[in-house]
Amino acid sequence: MQQQGFGSRKECRQLIEAGLVLVDGEEPADYRQAVEPASVGELVVDGEIWEPVALPLYLMMHKPAGYETSHKPMHHPSVFSLLPWQFSMMDISAVGRLDVDTTGLLLFTTDGRFVHALTSPRRHVPKCYEILLKHPVDEAFAAHLKKGVFLRDDNERVAADAVELVDEITVRMTISQGKYHQVKRMVAAAGNRVSELHRLAFGELELGSLEEGQWRHLSGAERGAFGF
Repeated sequence: MQQQGFGSRKECRQLIEAGLVLVDGEEPADYRQAVEPASVGELVVDGEIWEPVALPLYLMMHKPAGYETSHKPMHHPSVFSLLPWQFSMMDISAVGRLDVDTTGLLLFTTDGRFVHALTSPRRHVPKCYEILLKHPVDEAFAAHLKKGVFLRDDNERVAADAVELVDEITVRMTISQGKYHQVKRMVAAAGNRVSELHRLAFGELELGSLEEGQWRHLSGAERGAFGF
């Protein structure tokens, strides 16, 4: 129960002893009883059915605009509020961040190794974004980004791995660095501005048809693509 995020050990014991927990229709005989999540067909807590989850968690969300990637948001709702409440009791973290106005693929996990593996500058994990621009562009703009630009207050040239023109105000750009506000800063350095930003892919993992605001568990094959 504690591993499933239903509170502290004491709080979970109180739920069980009050008869508010049913495992496959039966009240546990002893609060110390060990149960594997995979062996549970149905878990009911205080009258509500919950799907037991195996730890560690690996999740993908289609982040909507207007949410902060923070457990302690300042001006907007937390993106963590879109996940089941008990997940917040499992020390879950976002894998990197997306700005309040940025949408698209956002990963979450309770595995610190997974966060490090995907965000470490040494790994160069590619991320693909679709960018709606303020002003029309042509192939010269794409070539500029692929050749590299100097970001403001940064003396290092940063280049896109790939840039595709979708139409005159929309491009898809893949980067493998992880600098602060990198896409927006690169576009600005190339002489334009970002109107909307949407992440399509993280490594080999694509957002696909996941609806905005929805989330799902990563499959074993998807985790395997990252070595997990």
